[in-house]
Amino acid sequence: MTPAAPTDPEIEPDGAAPSWFSWLVFEAKRRALRLKRRVEDFAGGAARYGPGQNPARFSHIAGQSTTALWSSPSETQFRFERGKVQNLRIAAAALDGIVIPAGGLFSFWRQVGPPTAARGFAEGRMLQQGCMVASVGGGLCQLSNSLFDAALQADCAIVERHAHSRIVPGSQAERGRDATVAWNYVDLRFRPPTAMQLRVCLGAETLDVTLSQETPPEPRISVLRLDAGPAPALASSCADCEKAACSRHESMAPWPS
Repeated sequence: MTPAAPTDPEIEPDGAAPSWFSWLVFEAKRRALRLKRRVEDFAGGAARYGPGQNPARFSHIAGQSTTALWSSPSETQFRFERGKVQNLRIAAAALDGIVIPAGGLFSFWRQVGPPTAARGFAEGRMLQQGCMVASVGGGLCQLSNSLFDAALQADCAIVERHAHSRIVPGSQAERGRDATVAWNYVDLRFRPPTAMQLRVCLGAETLDVTLSQETPPEPRISVLRLDAGPAPALASSCADCEKAACSRHESMAPWPS
């Protein structure tokens, strides 16, 4: 699997608030990596898949993941969770029903596209520099986490996956089944061993991701090898952080109607 990309610049020492300099370093890295990804994909990137001609033939579940959509009763957090769910619905529409051929390269971002406000994406929470901050398209990692979990169960070959730099309590990062994404340079990519259909469904309370195939899957045990060493620290949130001097400090303005 691809090693973690430098999505975060160095966290400030001794718990200090991130400075404007660290933000500039982060932006410079991000722009360089986005350009690098575009060049690589232009030279021969992943395909964009559509629905199959006969989806009913994919009747055997190879991998499945179900996660809760709502996690915080806080009013200041709920507005971002509502944005997250909006983002998940848009992404789910781009993924639900697609058929990935045997050995075909699936790319999260090639399939979903850029998470911009012009496409209807809203502000949700996104992990950046060790903190959960507001960002358009935030919250899509819940979907990429579930995709990674299902792909592991389905014995897919993981081509690219990046772990989060911090653990969000209650997320799949707590058991090493997370896959962070950031447009477009931090991606989730895998190849299924046989043709598979992806189904993504948002209910009132849960996100359900399923990979199905034509024949019954052989009994298997998927093992995720984790690097030795200490577990990542817990992520903090701008909603309850007291570091008002931080370069990313949020003004808690009322949610626009």
